[in-house]
Amino acid sequence: MKLDVHPGVRVGLALENHLAPLFGALGIRCSRAAVTERRSKPDFLFPGATQYRDPAFDPLRLTMLGVKSTCKDRWRQILPEADRIGTKHLLTLETGISEHQTGEMQSQSVQLVLPRVLHETYSVAQRGWLWDVRGFTNLVLSRQQP
Repeated sequence: MKLDVHPGVRVGLALENHLAPLFGALGIRCSRAAVTERRSKPDFLFPGATQYRDPAFDPLRLTMLGVKSTCKDRWRQILPEADRIGTKHLLTLETGISEHQTGEMQSQSVQLVLPRVLHETYSVAQRGWLWDVRGFTNLVLSRQQP
């Protein structure tokens, strides 16, 4: 049986499959593709679906991460994925996204996360806003402290 999957989807899933063991090795708790509002499924929800669904759990301790090997205009797909979370994080491998597009991301409370080596493909003005994977994992770990 052959699955008819778009090549970009396979790359995105491969990237998720590389991130999951990293999070585990760092002791970061998360759920993959947990169902939120409107049957949305963020790629990663931290610390997990149970906490997300608990109205008593402080939303400031929740984090979501969308993963897209390339963004193009698809970055907007993460906007409705977790209503309780104000800033959405998006990890990508896309180089040199335009300042116009990253400005749109900022205005929609989307924080771009990239491997540090890719930061140099962005303008100097953008680099101060970009996050690297270590910065993201440090944020999640700090939110998971008791």
